[in-house]
Amino acid sequence: MRRSIGLHALYFVFSLAIITPACSGPKNSTTAVKQITVGSGPEDMLADNMHDAPRLLISCAARRESDPDFGEIVSYTPSTGTIDTLKRVGMPDSLFFQPHGIYLDNRPDPPILFAISHEHDKGFHPIYLWELYQDSIVFLELAFSPRLHSPNALVTGPNGLIFVVNDSGERGNMMEKALKLNRANVVRLDRSGPNHWNGEIVAEKLGYPAGINRIGNTMYVGDAVNHVLHTYTIEGEKFITEDPVEGLKGNDNIRIKNGKLYLTGHVKPFKFIAHTKSGENLSPTIAWEYDPKSGKINELFSTDGSLISAGSTAVLLNGKLYISQVFDPFILEVDL
Repeated sequence: MRRSIGLHALYFVFSLAIITPACSGPKNSTTAVKQITVGSGPEDMLADNMHDAPRLLISCAARRESDPDFGEIVSYTPSTGTIDTLKRVGMPDSLFFQPHGIYLDNRPDPPILFAISHEHDKGFHPIYLWELYQDSIVFLELAFSPRLHSPNALVTGPNGLIFVVNDSGERGNMMEKALKLNRANVVRLDRSGPNHWNGEIVAEKLGYPAGINRIGNTMYVGDAVNHVLHTYTIEGEKFITEDPVEGLKGNDNIRIKNGKLYLTGHVKPFKFIAHTKSGENLSPTIAWEYDPKSGKINELFSTDGSLISAGSTAVLLNGKLYISQVFDPFILEVDL
C-alpha cells in the first residue's frame, strides 16, 4: 500500500506553515549535473563495488497515487551508462515487494542485499534478504518482527544482528512530526532460529529517523524532526547514548565512505509535504559530508528543488556525487 497523508493532517501542517516565518531556501550549486532516469521513487541507493565496473543499486517504489505500480531494485553502472532492473528470482507469489531502505552486506559470497518492503497487508513490513548477482537477486528469506511497524532504513550489526529505524510511532502520522512528539525508535533484530527473528527496542523517543548506519561499534541514527544525528555505542547487548551531532536539518539516509558520512536534508518540510502531492511543487535539498574525527560538516551540494526535489540519499562513486529522491523517477549525477 502506498504511503498517503491524511487530509486533516495536511490541513494542520499547512496551517502551521502559514504562521511560520518565511525564509529563503538553498540556492542551486554551481556545478555540472546530469539526470539519470531509473524508475519511480528511487528513495534509497548504495554503491556496489563487487564487480569490475562499480555500480549503484537503487531501491525504487512508486509512492504517489498518480504513479503506476513499480517496485524494483535497479542498477546503474556509470562507466557504461547501463541501467538494468535486477530480475527477482524465487520470491513467493504471495508477497508484493515495495522496497524502501536497503543495505548491502558484501562479506558473504554471494553478497546479501537487505531490503525493507511495505507489503499490501497492513502492518506487514518485512525485510527481504536477497543473494546479489550481476543481473538478479535471489530470494533467501524474510526477517520480520511485529515491532517493525514503520521501518524506514536499516543496517547490519555484529553477530548477524539487524538494526532498523521505525520513523514514527504510528505509520504515516503527520501529527507526530508537526508536534514533534518523538515517538520513533530503533529496533534490533536477533535471529532466534530458521526464518525466525526477535525484535527489541534499543533506542526510543526519537523524531523522524529516516537513516541509520554504523562505523565499527558506533551507530549513527538520523532525526529529521529534531535536526540532529543521534550517536550510540554498541557494547554487547548495550546500546549506549552518546552526544548527538547538530547542524543537519531534515537529514535522511546515511551512507559511509572512507570513514565519513554522506547525508541529504529535506530543509523545507512544508515544501516537502507539497511535493508529495505533485512533482511541480519543488522541495529544496542539501547534501552534506560529515567527518566524525574532526566534527566538520561540509556542504557538497544544494538546490532549491529545480535540479532535484526531496533528495533522500547521497553516494560517492568514482569521484562523483549521486543523489536519489523520494518520488520522481531519476537520480542526479553531480561533478564535485
